Amino acid sequence: AFSTNSVLPTRRHVSAPSSLQLKSDEQYDGDDRHSPKCELNRRTALSTTFAIIATTASPFLHPIVSNAQDSKGKVVVYGGSGYVGAHACSLLTQQGYAVTSISRSSPETQLARSKSILGTSLSNVDYISLDAGKASLDDLSASMKDATAVISCVGLSPGSQNQKDGNGLVNSRITQAAKAASVPKIVYIGVSSTLANGPAKFLLGDYFSGKATAEKSVTSEFGGKNSLIIKPAIIAGGPPGEIRPPGPPGVKAVDVTAVARAAVSGAVGDLIGVIDGNEAIEAL
Repeated sequence: AFSTNSVLPTRRHVSAPSSLQLKSDEQYDGDDRHSPKCELNRRTALSTTFAIIATTASPFLHPIVSNAQDSKGKVVVYGGSGYVGAHACSLLTQQGYAVTSISRSSPETQLARSKSILGTSLSNVDYISLDAGKASLDDLSASMKDATAVISCVGLSPGSQNQKDGNGLVNSRITQAAKAASVPKIVYIGVSSTLANGPAKFLLGDYFSGKATAEKSVTSEFGGKNSLIIKPAIIAGGPPGEIRPPGPPGVKAVDVTAVARAAVSGAVGDLIGVIDGNEAIEAL
């Protein structure tokens, strides 16, 4: 966990689960919750695996509020009203960034959802309704116009219908559109390698395949120096009223604010590369 008033670290390149190097230079509505060193599973699966909640990103340009013009830059958060996304939006606004949250849900629904998660409304966030799985790439690119960074918390929960494309194709489209819009940086919330390579892969192969496709797209379009892939497994807590199954025995969940802080660090250019595992995320 971290204080929302804490100072972000200087830019670092992260590539190994726990190594950091100094660097100079619902289908899918919500956040995909997982944390680095755990195993995923459906809500009805064995206790050694667990379900991950999907992140949202959808929309047809329909803002509810206008950002202040005097800001450090514009950051677009796909799935910005989900669990991780709402916390990321909050941190970004506190640091003086103009923030746009994009989801399939209406702006009013996004605003209400964010308030239920954070306990307060983010009146200075632009909420836009757009479906990242159906909108044209031109419309997706238009939603990112003048953005200094994009964060994608979009995904389908494990075991969901169409979980492969809902995690892979949708995020690949977001990544391609961001590249076409000349967005300098992108951050993606993936899934830990420990989970993806563990026993859960036999039960949730399409889920992990979709995540892998999304991560590959981020690396292909932006390279390691202009992107950050955060790979959590179990994320502690959840939106109010949401009941989630326990994770594997002995696995410590990562705090949602730690994941959100990592995402914000990537968006503002302080972190690049790959952060794989809960311990690596909490060590930032």
